[in-house]
Parts: sequence; structure tokens; C-alpha cells
Amino acid sequence: MIERLARLGYAAIGVVYMIVGGLAAAAGFGKGGATGGHETAFQFILEQPFGKVALAIIALGMIGYVLWRFISAATDSEHRGSDAKGLAIRAGSIGRGLAYAAICVEVIRILTKGGSGGGGGEQQARHWTAEIMDKPFGRWLIAAVGLGIVAYGAYQLYAAWDAKLSKRLSLGQMDDRVRRKVVTISRFGIGARGIVFFVIGGSLVMAALKHNPSAAHGTSGALAALPPLALGFVGLGLAAYGVYALVNARYRRITT
Repeated sequence: MIERLARLGYAAIGVVYMIVGGLAAAAGFGKGGATGGHETAFQFILEQPFGKVALAIIALGMIGYVLWRFISAATDSEHRGSDAKGLAIRAGSIGRGLAYAAICVEVIRILTKGGSGGGGGEQQARHWTAEIMDKPFGRWLIAAVGLGIVAYGAYQLYAAWDAKLSKRLSLGQMDDRVRRKVVTISRFGIGARGIVFFVIGGSLVMAALKHNPSAAHGTSGALAALPPLALGFVGLGLAAYGVYALVNARYRRITT
């Protein structure tokens, strides 16, 4: 049951990224669109026929994904080990679970209230940056978080180049030509996501250095900060990451 929900979660993540990326690419290439994060994608889905049903399915999938992340980290079902590297990977799994739990809460809130109404991720990023900055050593903490996100973005760029997807994906079932295309699209998507994290982390570091919470960005602000052509290609990359998530939904080796 958890495995099926986890796969549904990967599919939900894929749909969201494809919408976010498609809208960003359209904006970058001057075809309308928007530079928004997951909340923009949820609002877009809500406005479609049977939008509430679709959002409810996405919420269910993300709940399953969160549960799987927590269970996988706690039981080491993916055999990461208990050394420093293994514990770091398992801690990262918990971090992803927490991040998507927060997104799931957002989906449920939109479903119950019928709209976003929360100001979006950009306002939330600035709000929490300002809140933390007011605490003792708050600026240092914001800078540390920003550097951590920059490091994760750099790791994503490395992963896009390295792309050892076969470790967690059963791609042997694919035709060789199709597999090569999937790997290429996945690399493009992982790299684009890394760029977005790099910009978000850098904005937090700048916010800490300038003591200016308004300099902090969420996904929408990070996308808006890119030049139009770069925005277009990063948007295509985020849509490609959505494809990668859908590949995970079908071919990921999931143990519980």
C-alpha cells in the first residue's frame, strides 16, 4: 500500500513540476505563462474541470510519498547504512518528507478554502526570513541555511552530470534508445532544479549579509530573477524534471 502511494506521490510531483516548468518556459519565451512555485501549479489545477478531484489525488499521493520517506529513513529499507554517509542520506530523506508534508498541508488548505489566498511561497520566504533574523544569531542561521541550499543546488548540478540513475531506477526494462533519451531528459531536469536551488540559497545568503528579508526568494522569486532566455530554458528543465519524477513513479525501486 505504501509503495503504491509513494508511486502516486512521484506522479503527483511530476505533474506539479511539469506545470511549474511549462508556465515558466512560456513566460521566458514571451508566450504568457507565469513564474510561480507549487502554489501556482495548485491554483492552475484547481481552475481546471474536476480540479478539486485532481488536487485531492495529488494530496493523497504526497501523503504516501511523505510516509514512505519517513519509513525508509527510519527502517533503512534502501540499505543506506549507519555510517556517516548513510545517516546523512537518511536524514535527507526525512528532510524531503518534511518539505513535502508542508506542501501537502498547502494542498489541503487550498482544497478546504477554495483558493490559495496565502500570499504564495515568495511572501512566506520573506516572512520566515524576517522572523528568524529577529532572533539571536538569526542572520547567521539564515546564512547557514542559504549556504546549505546552495550546496544542495551544486550537488544537483553534479548529479545531473554524473546521472547514475540506474542505481535506483529499473531502466533495464526500456529499449536502449528510449533509455538514453530518458537519461538525457532526467539530467536536464535535475540540472535545472539545481539552478533554482542555487538561486534560492544565494538569495538567503544575500538577505543575511544585507540584513534585508526582502532579498530572500522562494521558487517564484528565483525564477523571476533569471533573464528571460535563461528562464525559458530553466522552465523547460523543470518540466523535464517532472518527466523524471514520472519515470520514478513507474521504474523507481521502492522498498518498505
